[in-house]
Amino acid sequence: MDQPTLDTTRAAEQSVARLVEACRKGGPLYRRDPKAVAQVSRTARWLLNALAALHKALGTPSSECRERRR
Repeated sequence: MDQPTLDTTRAAEQSVARLVEACRKGGPLYRRDPKAVAQVSRTARWLLNALAALHKALGTPSSECRERRR
C-alpha cells in the first residue's frame, strides 16, 4: 500500500475509533437514543474490522497493531 493510502486508512481508523468511544454504552449519545447509537457503534466496529482485514491481506500493520507495539 502506498503512503497516501496508508495515511487515509490510518485517519479513518482513528476517526472511527473515536466514534466508537463516543457511542459507548452509558455515554451522553447513548442516553439520547440507545437504538440509533448502538447501530452506529456496530457499523463503526464493522468498519474497523474491515480495515484490519485489509491491512492483514496487504501485509501492512493497522493503527491498532501499531498502537499495541508502543
